[in-house]
Amino acid sequence: MAPNVQAKFQLILQKKLKYTSANLGFNMLISKLQRKVASDPDSMTACLNEVDEFAAKFPAVVNADFAKIAAL
Repeated sequence: MAPNVQAKFQLILQKKLKYTSANLGFNMLISKLQRKVASDPDSMTACLNEVDEFAAKFPAVVNADFAKIAAL
């Protein structure tokens, strides 16, 4: 994940920036990770790693989303 996307994704996970994907699975992952970060702020690195793993498995799903997140 590009550094600018990662920085904005951290804000999304902290609910400081709102983003909704067109993909239900990616939205579910974001919601799950937002809850995880809210309950344990120190889990941010693990959550970002989970997003990277999801992106590696489903690159076609997240490529458009990462471009939109970078433009936020």
